[in-house]
Amino acid sequence: MSRSIVALLFLSAAIALYAAGSETESGVVYQQPVLLTSVGQAADVLIMKGLAGMSGLKVEYRPGADADSLGDCRTLLLVAGGSSKGLGAAKANPDIEIKRVKRLVKAARKAKIPILVYHIGGEARRGVLSDPFNKLAAEAGEQIVVASGGDKDGFFKKIADKNKSKYISIEKSIDVVEVLKEQFGL
Repeated sequence: MSRSIVALLFLSAAIALYAAGSETESGVVYQQPVLLTSVGQAADVLIMKGLAGMSGLKVEYRPGADADSLGDCRTLLLVAGGSSKGLGAAKANPDIEIKRVKRLVKAARKAKIPILVYHIGGEARRGVLSDPFNKLAAEAGEQIVVASGGDKDGFFKKIADKNKSKYISIEKSIDVVEVLKEQFGL
């Protein structure tokens, strides 16, 4: 086989791997563009947007993303945690928010868009208001990244184990930067 044919075959294989998503030691390298939204309308999603930028990941942030928001999205990033103030600002109540997210998750699954879940708010984003949002998000995620202070009771870990989702525990929110770099091959 001539060198040009070998080079062409190698290039074709590389392009196919890039298009399909490639593997790293820790799993799949997710693809951009990324749609970022909150599950529970907590301000943690804005922190996540900033951390994504620090990692080099470009995200489209839509606080009220719905099934029609997916567009050319290749990865859906959900930030879990409820906020009564955030829900009020979004003119939503918990039931409306849960219905919105269920429709979004259903559409992403139908389109075979992977879903990553982050819970970076710690203990402040746990409890009666937040946990229904946290459960919904965690059950949707193929990877769940949790600030250790928000999972002292193993809430997220149990859901990850049950659904065979990858579980990643981080100590501080800033650790998100390295996790995103790994997930997206940045």
